[in-house]
Amino acid sequence: MHTQNSRRPALSSQSNPAPTVIRSSPDWKPEPCGLTREQIRAIIIEQIG
Repeated sequence: MHTQNSRRPALSSQSNPAPTVIRSSPDWKPEPCGLTREQIRAIIIEQIG
């Protein structure tokens, strides 16, 4: 029978910094995808059932 007694060392906060938050510019706007609302609704209904 195999038992695992080894432990990994705890990571310090200095070796694992918090991820950087990427922010878009204030004047950013989404680009149109070329689909109508009806087409988008059909895709969503197909995906979620």
